[in-house]
Amino acid sequence: MSIERNKEIAHRMVEGFSAEGDINATFALLREDAVWTVMANPASVPHAGGMLKEQFIEHITNFRRSTPDGLRMIVTGVTAEGDRVAVEAESTGMLSNGNTLNQVYHFLFEIENDKVTAVREYIDTAHAVAVVRD
Repeated sequence: MSIERNKEIAHRMVEGFSAEGDINATFALLREDAVWTVMANPASVPHAGGMLKEQFIEHITNFRRSTPDGLRMIVTGVTAEGDRVAVEAESTGMLSNGNTLNQVYHFLFEIENDKVTAVREYIDTAHAVAVVRD
């Protein structure tokens, strides 16, 4: 696949998590055996570690319930080489506990035949833990 096509897929994937995004189309970009890994210590971030597609869909579905008005995801940078695409992004949204999530991300996507096979997600874990608390 072309690098430009891979960049487009990764960009669509990130923006698909926005409230106005099509979450089902976003999930369809994942290959059935894809693994999404949140790169954090599970002792501090409960959903850290690798999740198979089905587990990731459940995680995101639950997370969306905690953001009644949804998140706004903005891609701020994309770099690609071969089947690897790095995406920098920011999200903003109100959580159901009243706290504002304003997260920064770095996603590293691996893409094969127009499907995402693996993702490593890097986030500000201290901010995530702080705003999720009631």
